[in-house]
Amino acid sequence: MRNPLKMKIKTKVSYLDKFEAQQNLGYVYNMLRNVDYVSENLNDIKDWAVKKGLLAEEEIEGLAATDPIKAAQKIKRAALKLKQHPIMTGNFAVSCLENNLNLLQQLFGLTNDERKFFGFVIREKCDEYLSRIINVTRRNARDLSALDRAVFTGIKPNKIYDMCRHGSRLYQLGFIEGEYDGNIDVTRLARNYYYQRFESLEQLRVFLVGNPQTANLAWSDFKHIEQAAVIKKLLDAALKRKMKGINILLYGEPGTGKTEFAKTLAATLSTQLYALGEDENAMIADYGDSRYRQLQRAQIILRAQKNVCLMMDEAEDVLGSCHSFYGNRKEEEITKLQVNRLLENNPQPIIWISNHIRYMDKAYLRRFTYALHFETPKPAIRAQMWRKNLCNNHFDADTETVNKFAKKYSLSPAFIASAVRSTNLIGGNIKDIEQTLDVLQQAYNNGYKVKEEKVELTTEFNPKLLNTDVDLNKLAERIFGLSKMNFSMCLYGASGTGKSAYAQYLAEKLNLPVIKKRCSDLLSKYVGETEENIAAAFAEAKEREGLLIFDEADSFLQERSGAFRNWEVTQVNEMLTQMEQHKYPFICTTNLMDRLDKASLRRFTFKVRYDYLTDEQRSLCFEHFFSIKNADLRHLPQLTPGDFVVVRDKAEILDCLENKAELIKMLEQEQQNKLPVSRPIGFI
Repeated sequence: MRNPLKMKIKTKVSYLDKFEAQQNLGYVYNMLRNVDYVSENLNDIKDWAVKKGLLAEEEIEGLAATDPIKAAQKIKRAALKLKQHPIMTGNFAVSCLENNLNLLQQLFGLTNDERKFFGFVIREKCDEYLSRIINVTRRNARDLSALDRAVFTGIKPNKIYDMCRHGSRLYQLGFIEGEYDGNIDVTRLARNYYYQRFESLEQLRVFLVGNPQTANLAWSDFKHIEQAAVIKKLLDAALKRKMKGINILLYGEPGTGKTEFAKTLAATLSTQLYALGEDENAMIADYGDSRYRQLQRAQIILRAQKNVCLMMDEAEDVLGSCHSFYGNRKEEEITKLQVNRLLENNPQPIIWISNHIRYMDKAYLRRFTYALHFETPKPAIRAQMWRKNLCNNHFDADTETVNKFAKKYSLSPAFIASAVRSTNLIGGNIKDIEQTLDVLQQAYNNGYKVKEEKVELTTEFNPKLLNTDVDLNKLAERIFGLSKMNFSMCLYGASGTGKSAYAQYLAEKLNLPVIKKRCSDLLSKYVGETEENIAAAFAEAKEREGLLIFDEADSFLQERSGAFRNWEVTQVNEMLTQMEQHKYPFICTTNLMDRLDKASLRRFTFKVRYDYLTDEQRSLCFEHFFSIKNADLRHLPQLTPGDFVVVRDKAEILDCLENKAELIKMLEQEQQNKLPVSRPIGFI
């Protein structure tokens, strides 16, 4: 019989990396030395051992059929020959993976068993040669169990079980993950350690947490935020005292400067700020890594550094509701208790940034050290920002241009800086900036062009044509004389009686911008979004200090007692809450007063009923629109100014604006259209 070592032993592999070949041969050696494992998979291992030249077929074939245990022991003794193989006895330079495992052990303080087990699982999943050996030496193709991995690695089974359990250190670091059938796998992030070599601890650290953030603005750019000084003192004291559980929440509309504020705050305190998953060198976001795991790793990696702060943008990924809209968990490994403990014990201060906190658990909110709401800056503040950005980019910043932009665009500081920078890049001018802003604002409004509201008193509106139970002319004069701004009105009655026209007339008289909202602007098919749109409308009116008009208010203030769905109640509640808190003029119009929620009525300063035109007003209206006096319209008691507008437009097309009889006939048709349709009963 030939000596197997003199043969071309098939365990020799075509590895360029001899170190990895040595590791894999070591796993095979451990497996062959385990009598229980070999006897369980005897036929497959026997055939493999013969094929590789460890045993002659005549030595093992008969014994395997008569005494499997002795056959397994014979294979165990034959495995000793592997120890003499050149691959096993060689002294090779460590592989890319082994180098990375050494760095990971230093960075996270892994035990030798954790490092050894993690290395095997990566090779098991990424190394084709090892995977092929595992598959051909086993009775079936099932995944390796914890006991199987104990056989290949030589680690005690109880330690393997500990490392495989959910919540182990390797799990928490995001290196391994559980599958639906209870088996474990390496994460996409961990597979990266097999293919990419890290030359130093610093390079690996940057890969995982990125570089410290750089501020683009000065602290003076945020002087309009009253609470900025408080947050600065709070964070400064926390860093100096090395306090745990310091969490600051910055929330508000996108682009209002939350992220830049955090960067500037850290720079002002000479603090290194790490934004998890954002740095271009921290590629972990591309590996299906959860934000919670990123945070866990960052806290360990940066534990020895002083004066460090973390920033978690899109905080709702971790702090949102435990369940998504459809009921499934957003991040399966996170429990509410884990998040609570995170907010109580984090070693470094964390700045959490979110656009929406509506669905954030109240248990999380009460654990924040401080919370700051960011709003779009008011026009005066935006004017200062415009002046600074224009001057810094060598554009003329005259007062007229600055005030025009500040009034026309309610965009955030981020949008302002982006527009000016883009225009400067192409060598453009002020007109180019305006064009850039128009398209940015359109994108911000989901593709809709926002027309500049212009309130003009036209010939369509005549206060004398209003038939109301309150003298609105006198009321407008009183409001104007008192300069009173915190009032509200509910204008109700028949369609076309001039409710919206009066609201715009009043805004012009008070020299206020108009913010007019219709159903299509506010109602959404998504749960919760209608409420957000309502809140945003009131916020816009507050920011612009304008007069807010809600047309068809019955759509938002319908009687809650008749609601069938929960969202029908919540949107009314949101509307009532906003009305209660609003300190600027607010007008609702409706044709269906009886549908309004009763609680809403007491929130209106004035409730004004609109009726059809009187006999005298109908004649005056005919003269107003057609310049024909003394028209007898007493037989048409249900006309409104809106009917005259329709008839005038129709008459213009038919070229009969001066035909009194034809005009009256058209008005009769308009009134007829308002009457209920009667249908014959039965067969008559």
